[in-house]
Amino acid sequence: MGKFFWGFFFIYLNFNLSVNAHTLNVLPEFVGYFLLLQGLRELEEESGVFSDTRPFVVGMTVYTAILWVGALLGVTGAGSLLSILLSLVSTAVSLYISWSIIQGVREMEERHQADLNSAGMSLAWKVLLVADIVSYVLTLVLPVVVVAVALVAVLVGILLLVGSLMLLVAFWRGKKCWEAVQVGTIHVKDE
Repeated sequence: MGKFFWGFFFIYLNFNLSVNAHTLNVLPEFVGYFLLLQGLRELEEESGVFSDTRPFVVGMTVYTAILWVGALLGVTGAGSLLSILLSLVSTAVSLYISWSIIQGVREMEERHQADLNSAGMSLAWKVLLVADIVSYVLTLVLPVVVVAVALVAVLVGILLLVGSLMLLVAFWRGKKCWEAVQVGTIHVKDE
């Protein structure tokens, strides 16, 4: 479960370094997807969902690595319709991956009769889903109504940050609960 936390840490937190007109994320997403892949392999015996999710994680690892190298070389562009569509597909796949991992954690809870914080993870995921939907709607509407949408865009940015932090905290708590299950100090799930 620790790999899930660190994977999502790299995926959802962006620290950018800007030099001239180029921006580089110093916490590359492909590292996060690689860590998720390792976590899925470690826990594949716990839930079939983990092995079913692996091909999507491999795809996102490759895709985000290509984007990161492109940003490093200064050859990727942003703002075009194609980049918006690719970003939308990437976000949908990322949301699917995180939802699948949460479902796998839920199965682990049932299997071990332990609370691994899947409810907190699900809540954080829903906040991210809403923020992502609003963000993409604003991306399409922004050129039309710039002034009215600017304030909402700031609020959505804050919502994305809150959702990302909520997801990280939920996975950290789940990691700690899983560690307790492994050493035998099980937190039995209330029913």
